Amino acid sequence: MARKARAGGRGGSPDIELDISNFGPIARGGIALRPLTIFVGPNNSGKTYASVLLHSVISSCADLAGAARSGDWAGQLLESGAFHALSGRMARLAPGNGKDRAHVPRDLAESIHGCAAGGFFEAALLSHMRRNFGSPLGDLVHTGARHSRIRIGGPITASVSISCGGRARVGVDPVFPGRPARRARAHAESGARRGPGSAASGGRSGMRATARYADGRRGHAALLGLAATMAGHASMSIPSGASHYLPAARSGIMCALGALAPGIIQGYARGLQGGTAVPGTLSDLADSITRRGEPRAGGQNGRGGVIPDLFGGSVGWHGAGAISYRHLGAQVPIHRSASGIAETAPLALAVARMGVGDTLIVEEPEAHLHPKSQVPLARHLVGLVRRGMRVILSTHSDFLLEQLDIFVKLGSLTPPKRARRGYGKGDYVLDDEIAPYAFARSAKGGHTISELEHSADDGISYDGFIDVVESMAEDDYGIYAARGNRW
Repeated sequence: MARKARAGGRGGSPDIELDISNFGPIARGGIALRPLTIFVGPNNSGKTYASVLLHSVISSCADLAGAARSGDWAGQLLESGAFHALSGRMARLAPGNGKDRAHVPRDLAESIHGCAAGGFFEAALLSHMRRNFGSPLGDLVHTGARHSRIRIGGPITASVSISCGGRARVGVDPVFPGRPARRARAHAESGARRGPGSAASGGRSGMRATARYADGRRGHAALLGLAATMAGHASMSIPSGASHYLPAARSGIMCALGALAPGIIQGYARGLQGGTAVPGTLSDLADSITRRGEPRAGGQNGRGGVIPDLFGGSVGWHGAGAISYRHLGAQVPIHRSASGIAETAPLALAVARMGVGDTLIVEEPEAHLHPKSQVPLARHLVGLVRRGMRVILSTHSDFLLEQLDIFVKLGSLTPPKRARRGYGKGDYVLDDEIAPYAFARSAKGGHTISELEHSADDGISYDGFIDVVESMAEDDYGIYAARGNRW
């Protein structure tokens, strides 16, 4: 896995970890999510592949957590084709002599977990990946490689294998790690006391399960009870926040749809256009833009929204589903607004619908923005972290990265000292809350991912932009010297 940041604060342990090999342009690399995760690197180096993969994993975790709470996992188990066989094995474990509990062998517990939670997560992840990438999974394998392999760590651990022929498999570990064994046992036992079921406790070493056979129930009742306990562990340990993805093409999509027919956006939000499924993350973008309702925590930052701070005015709906920019009494359709406003409007609309625990994934948030506007943009992104949300961003801007670097250094100051520098109470991010990664070409082919050095004292260390400036300076001096001049 990637290098860990120092423990402590919200960033003490990563939410989700990925080890990636031979996936798209990425030859190898590791990512450990923190409240603020930053991707930098040249074009076509794999930043979008990593972002969409994370969007798929986070969405699948949310699906599994929701299924665990709602009971949808039971349908996965009942439809697995192995239900009757598993019920038979559970029936044979039924204790005698008036006892109502029996130890469940590890291999049986793993099979039950695999058919319920494991099968649900596999189906959800592969479905999200196909939809979000908008292509057959075999097309995602690195050129020249036979397989892509992805290892997922964190609240759920799984191994993903994709062949260049399109075969994909997700193997989910039968334990949800991260919960101390004592807490797991206490939760399992309290769950067993609530009704006919079972107790299950686990750690990274394996699953220990006890089935409960109460009120003369056998086989299928004990099986569903044990699966329910496993689902209960999942609902408590797996993050359930939604993932909101804003691709780099967001302003073009908004302007094109706004100019042609505002109602088309609603079609994209439903994932259909002319009867054909919309590929990639476009429907997620449209859905985040078109979803109305009361703003949640993401829209509250004590200063107004990102649009007022960057440009003045506001963005919102008018007429039959059209989005406009309003300022000083004027109302301008979004496709006739300035490019910076059209670029930032999807961010403002999506953030307003976010809540605590949600994730914002945004490609190049600085696009079309003057460097002066990137300073308040960075403050708004850091503000989301302060209010309990997670941000994953990719950037090509040295100005945005430098301002984020300043916020890391501000984390080492007291609030009064930050105030004297003109910064607000929440204008900082702690060093252990960030995870900056560089995507770089490998001499062996493809690109690698490595965590950048960072600290509260020195901020984020990245030479990629400086190297370009130095190369241009040398070229400039060469032209000057070619004229026969000397410094």
